[in-house]
Amino acid sequence: MVERRGGRWLPLVAAGAVVAVAAGVTVVLNTRAGGGEPQPASAGPSSAPAGPSGAPAGPPARSDQVVRDGDRVAGRGQVVALPGRPVQLCAPYATIDIYPEPVPGPCRVAVTVTGLDLDRLTHRRERDGAIWGTARVEGVYRAGTLTVTRQLDDRPGPVPDVITADRVPCPEPPGGWPRQPADPSRLLGALSAAVAADPETYNGPWVRYPYGWHLQDTSDRKGTEVYLVGTTGDVEAARTALAKLVPAEHLCVTAVRWSKAAMDAAQKQLTGPTAEAAGISGGRGEVLEDRVVAELVVLDERASAFLATVAGGRVVPRPLLTTLR
Repeated sequence: MVERRGGRWLPLVAAGAVVAVAAGVTVVLNTRAGGGEPQPASAGPSSAPAGPSGAPAGPPARSDQVVRDGDRVAGRGQVVALPGRPVQLCAPYATIDIYPEPVPGPCRVAVTVTGLDLDRLTHRRERDGAIWGTARVEGVYRAGTLTVTRQLDDRPGPVPDVITADRVPCPEPPGGWPRQPADPSRLLGALSAAVAADPETYNGPWVRYPYGWHLQDTSDRKGTEVYLVGTTGDVEAARTALAKLVPAEHLCVTAVRWSKAAMDAAQKQLTGPTAEAAGISGGRGEVLEDRVVAELVVLDERASAFLATVAGGRVVPRPLLTTLR
């Protein structure tokens, strides 16, 4: 997977909508807030090995993270209220914005919400009898329904700072990381082909900006990129093999637990009707964190039982609602 900055994971309020480019319609990447906040991989110290970004790879959910009937929960997310239907708090989906924004359809994965003041939604929109927006709530969860006891303004999270340098989990060469080679697309293509040829061993590649992405356009370090590849095998052997494709000074190879093949297989299991019936809206491989996360509204017993069957229970749940202790 070749990734650069810019992607977001946000709720798809117009579930099942077909995106098209036509006269008078502009399609852009979704950059507005509206989904659940990223949650920690685990609620407490972890002894899990670090992923390539240095973050803990993250264990699966513990039993005390599972939400049971009668538990008090809190979180934030997209709310959809359609005529003649229960109000929904919707699970996040990968999406893009379509302008003008269509009226959302019913969310495929959601919990029913009662006691919510629709006039107080953040980013509130209303059209054709439908109301939608975002909310930060506390309440009691029972049998797929959230009864709201407290509603707060949904403040947007911090905007990622492009000035911040990416952490590269390899030693910086003497004199610093060099400017990118003249043919980065060819080199990235070669790395991608190597990963595709041995997906049980490799994962990536990933582009990192060790001096900040903003310097791509505005300084003498313009073009400084490091190409990161993870391996489930021997790191030195992988570095030696991949250095035949990419100059070693532009390459960072690190140990990972998730190969591309394992990550792809887990994401496939987390997508589709069976996963949705268990309350999972999708899965996402996070190569830099060396983990696969499952997106869902609430980690109840049904969702927990399903996740235990995926990738040996290694998937990290990322629910919108978490238990209040």
